[in-house]
Amino acid sequence: MERCPVCQARLKQDPACPRCRTDLSKLLAIEEQADAWLHQAFTELAAGREAQAKHAVEASLRLKRGPLASRLRAFLAQGLRLSSSPPFPKKAQ
Repeated sequence: MERCPVCQARLKQDPACPRCRTDLSKLLAIEEQADAWLHQAFTELAAGREAQAKHAVEASLRLKRGPLASRLRAFLAQGLRLSSSPPFPKKAQ
């Protein structure tokens, strides 16, 4: 979160807004949870577990809508399979 949702002031490291002093600690914790779920989604996808990746990205999106999570969900919805084989056949020498 870069700006306070109450007064739009730029935020620093403090969990309270520097301008309006709104306590943002719970919102920041939710944002951290969303990021953790998104990280888990990529970990599951890298391991070839698409169903678990879908679950994790949906959990992330329930907490925070973001472009990366939305694109990952769209990618997973296409049902593409990741494989360890190269995308192009090797050239004969």
